[in-house]
Amino acid sequence: MELDYVFGSKDDFTKFIDSIGLYDKVAVLTHIDLDGLASGFFLEQILNAKGIKVDYMDFLDIKEDMVHEVSIKLREKGISKVFFSDINVESIDFEGFEELREEMDVFLIDHHPTGEKLENKKNIIKTVSEDCSALAIFSLGEEFIDSESWGWLVCAAIFADYSFRSEKNFEFLKSFYPEVQMDQLSSSIPGVNARRISSSLIYYRNDIFYVYNLIKEKKLEELSEIHELIEEEVYKIVDDFDENKEYYPKNDIYYYEIKSRFDVLSYVATLIAGSDPDRNFIFVYREKGFVRISARSSNSKIDMGKLMKEGVYGFPESNGGGHIPSAAAKIREEDFEIFKKRVLG
Repeated sequence: MELDYVFGSKDDFTKFIDSIGLYDKVAVLTHIDLDGLASGFFLEQILNAKGIKVDYMDFLDIKEDMVHEVSIKLREKGISKVFFSDINVESIDFEGFEELREEMDVFLIDHHPTGEKLENKKNIIKTVSEDCSALAIFSLGEEFIDSESWGWLVCAAIFADYSFRSEKNFEFLKSFYPEVQMDQLSSSIPGVNARRISSSLIYYRNDIFYVYNLIKEKKLEELSEIHELIEEEVYKIVDDFDENKEYYPKNDIYYYEIKSRFDVLSYVATLIAGSDPDRNFIFVYREKGFVRISARSSNSKIDMGKLMKEGVYGFPESNGGGHIPSAAAKIREEDFEIFKKRVLG
């Protein structure tokens, strides 16, 4: 499948893999969501097919000094080659990313908008937002990944990351599931698989490898009970949203604060926004002195990535950004009211 590159190429990817020597130690660092999990899995498949062992893998949450923190572990393990996938690291921790690139050979594959400071684009592949990272890596390694065995996983990532909004990607999904219809995606096989995995990543947030290993063994049925638990919680929240959402006409945004023992922020945002694509939404979730925000504009009327970036500007210990239709932010609780005025008007 042809990818829509912003910059970088398959040739760059191939050359980097071919540069990995016998005594190199390799790390794969990826995001904690479904797209990140699938990206890491496909990278591991490609490397193993080339006879290369992954010496260290980690699933990273988005936070300040993210690269600085993980760099300590990489040094301890003697890592020399590092793959990042599905993480906009050069926008979140640019200084840490650049320092790591000076110390180790780094290759980044991502589909988030490029950080403004990034000038050195060596060993970086950026695709358009619609080409999620799992799809990009699946395509980059198409000769090494058994599509008959793992097509279901890339299709689940396409659903979870809204990549099906691209006609090209929707047709790719239909090549595995010809019966799929756009208005029934959530109840389709890739939709159900995506929801099941996403539910489990919420429940097992502190043990992502448990979910990762079940997926490697194709034991999705073992995630069913947890999925039902999370879905029950999510639909309670959806019902409460209908009754208690707030509307801000100045920016045409529906606002809602999620209260739950589970971190279902992104799950709820995707579900509600997907069922009402003509509206714009901001959802918030408070945890341990911070507020996390998930913003959606399925019809792309509002550039949510830009809005989140502007909303957190100047706040310490904060980050914000993402795609036009889907973005996120995290700020300290004491800064939230100012943030709210900025983004809601």
